[in-house]
Amino acid sequence: MNKSLLVVVLYIAPIFCGIALGNDKKSDIPTVVLFDRSFSMTETLNGSPKIDIAKTAFREMAHRFHGHSNVGVRFFAGGRNPQNDSENCLATELSLPLGERVSTNSMNALISGLRPLGRKTNLAFALEQARSDLASFAHGKIILISDGEENCELDPIGLAQTLAMENIDIDTIGIGQPGQFSQLGRIALAGSGKFQLADSAGTLAAAMGLSLPAAIGAGTPGGMGAGNMPGLAAGAAPQSSGPVATPAAISGSPALPVDPVRPLTLEIDVVSEKPEQAVAIEVILDVSGSMAGMLQGQRKIALARTALQEALRGLDSPAFIVGFRAYGFDSSLEKTAEASCPNTELLNAIAPNQVTSIRSKIEPLSPFGYTPIARSLELAGQDLLQTGQPKQMIILISDGEETCGGDPVAVAEKLRAMGIDIETHVIGFDLEQEQAQQMRDVASAGAGKYYDARDAKALKSALLNIVDLARDKIDPTWLRTIHPIEGGATAATAVELMPGTYTLTHYLDKDTPMYFRVGTQIGQYGVIRGLIQSRRLIRDGSDMVESTQGYSQYRISLVEMKGDKNRGRFVRLSGEPGSYGHVGYSDTAGDGFLFTISSGYDRVHKDALFNVDILEAGDRFQRHDAPEAIDMNSLPISVNDVIMGHLGDGDVIDTYKIAVPERDQSLLINIAPTDPLFRYRVTLKTAQGRRIISRASRGGPVQVPFEQPSNSSSPVFLIIESNNPGLKSRFTPYTIDIKGK
Repeated sequence: MNKSLLVVVLYIAPIFCGIALGNDKKSDIPTVVLFDRSFSMTETLNGSPKIDIAKTAFREMAHRFHGHSNVGVRFFAGGRNPQNDSENCLATELSLPLGERVSTNSMNALISGLRPLGRKTNLAFALEQARSDLASFAHGKIILISDGEENCELDPIGLAQTLAMENIDIDTIGIGQPGQFSQLGRIALAGSGKFQLADSAGTLAAAMGLSLPAAIGAGTPGGMGAGNMPGLAAGAAPQSSGPVATPAAISGSPALPVDPVRPLTLEIDVVSEKPEQAVAIEVILDVSGSMAGMLQGQRKIALARTALQEALRGLDSPAFIVGFRAYGFDSSLEKTAEASCPNTELLNAIAPNQVTSIRSKIEPLSPFGYTPIARSLELAGQDLLQTGQPKQMIILISDGEETCGGDPVAVAEKLRAMGIDIETHVIGFDLEQEQAQQMRDVASAGAGKYYDARDAKALKSALLNIVDLARDKIDPTWLRTIHPIEGGATAATAVELMPGTYTLTHYLDKDTPMYFRVGTQIGQYGVIRGLIQSRRLIRDGSDMVESTQGYSQYRISLVEMKGDKNRGRFVRLSGEPGSYGHVGYSDTAGDGFLFTISSGYDRVHKDALFNVDILEAGDRFQRHDAPEAIDMNSLPISVNDVIMGHLGDGDVIDTYKIAVPERDQSLLINIAPTDPLFRYRVTLKTAQGRRIISRASRGGPVQVPFEQPSNSSSPVFLIIESNNPGLKSRFTPYTIDIKGK
């Protein structure tokens, strides 16, 4: 990624661009946060990975998002196909749609699952998708968070200028050091917004607060709710304080809007396997007398209680079975070593879905006695051993060293010697140097990590980091998305699907397809993505079971009703769980499309995952798909206009009218597709269809010079035509940039 410019669209982001609305910052303006999840987010900044900085900042902001429906989050720069940069440049994912009320759980799930993985930074395409998200609102805002700059050969600055004319403001936040973000700054300037710089979780959270709608950005912990700010239902436009510029007002001709289609997202994941594969965790909290001490104006136990209760939300999943142990809390005992050292108790047994119960057990605890760390670790090991889980973890929070004569280092070593996968992670809370060393040794002996927490913020950060470690231990082939749907047996009985994520109700025999229909409009692009979640199905007696080694596979094929012909486009998925692919369809007729799930080789597992998405792929200057033939009623493109269009997968010709304002004016027309391998031809024709010039490209940009004859002021038509072989169908965005010479 080119670091000379840090562009973040809210996938993991350093500071939200601070463009807001000045002193008239509205509390209800619909806002899309774009976050950059490119691989460069794994790089360190001031000693911490940028992705961890972003996660911490989002966690600090999560309570402010809670209860609101006028903020959406879209990730970009997520493409990781090493052989296909054109696919990588189209990779975005709407994680929190506008109009859907945000919950703390949905924010925590989004943050916990955030991983940097992308190979290309597609800022312009991300802005284009955010534009579609905001298409039904009179005014909107985009917050772009990134640590890099556009490297998909498109022009985010020109697009930002266009969006500003459409009443969509753009703030940008760069995660990194000063001097790296000229492009992000220029995007904010062109988009009537503000640029901010973030080099830590605190500065990133502060930048977000300045850019978000006022009722969210200025919220206080625990104080936000649905009543503080009116939620916007999808498609509802907020009241404007004045006249709003529309594409029609700008161009002088009526715009043809395309109704936005928002993807349906699953509320939760449903586990499709047995819970014995979960990660078993026991949390041990020090409630000895020293936890009554003061730190930052509060008792340390109060700070620990708050941090632990918030961090536990990240374990609120069937993927974890969690228990809670505390020591030193029983004030009914004499305050002597003999009486208090045995006081270590499992207050909440290790079981699924215990987070709410554990949080209630933490609340009444009051510091009192001694510190039996070794005995608590020993008993925690026994508790975990009884669960029979193959992956186990202890999380110890202590503000002091062992005071009951035990040897916690030896106990941690003993637990590892038991031959089970158990890790002991330790957080030293406000420890002296000698005390901290003993806790480091405990973590080292227990194959875990030690975190030195000097204040409440560091304690919370340490807990969240350990929760992330726990989530990384989840077997991704176990925690599956399950959303069963049954398709039709023929094209005539195809089942209508809305955008969303689906699996099948039952496995399919070889050569037995299920048919589905997706409704799209002219200028929309339908994408069906598939993901392998299982291994191959084999027979075990009369039952069907998964093979321990054989690869699962299935095929997604586009078909059409007329003559039951196959459209010729399909994707076949095969390999380890996690293997994926996609196929797309451009709608030029408004009739939607059909597709099937099937296999010509083997059975299709019922957990075959497929996602239906509909993207606004009309040619943006037109606000719908550009016509194939010369049309005098087409909206004219003028000198210095920069527009974006889309071509391929059925939409093979786009025609534009070029208005030349002066005779004898020389123009240079630049066409640049996103896909560097996309083959196309560019032709200029008169209104009567006479060819003026023609250029072919096997990939990459094309420049076409043109001089308007002195005896003519008629418009000229620019025709862009796909030249890709039918069996190698491609889809690409492209830009047209017209300059006067």
